[in-house]
Amino acid sequence: LTFFYTRCPFPNFCPRMSKNFEETYEQLTKLPGGPRNWHLLSISFDPDNDTPAVLRIYASKYQFDPKHWDFVTGKMIDIDAITEQFGMMFARQGANFDHNLRTVVIDARGRIQRIIIGNTWTSEELVAELVKAAAKGKG
Repeated sequence: LTFFYTRCPFPNFCPRMSKNFEETYEQLTKLPGGPRNWHLLSISFDPDNDTPAVLRIYASKYQFDPKHWDFVTGKMIDIDAITEQFGMMFARQGANFDHNLRTVVIDARGRIQRIIIGNTWTSEELVAELVKAAAKGKG
């Protein structure tokens, strides 16, 4: 899972995370013998702006199957609880947000496998993590 907001003006922040997720999605769906028990989740921390309708429009820019990738938001109290758990920080700065970046891999047993800090990870790295995470549900 990762965190974003649809109006993020910085190409190497939220848009990059979404693009990396799109590449991860494409690689996982084409991976021979790859896992099928995976799901990508992009959580907006701007529920005032990122309504379900806005999220649908944003998501339509990406190639994906909603069986494997959701764009969601929620009540601010719930978003705060989730982001705090993973060290994700954000603060409104005028019309935008000042925020850090976190991508979280949760294994098939529901345990945190890895918290990836920043935006330097690649889709190949995330695919490898997700394959390991999916395998933890076997046996």
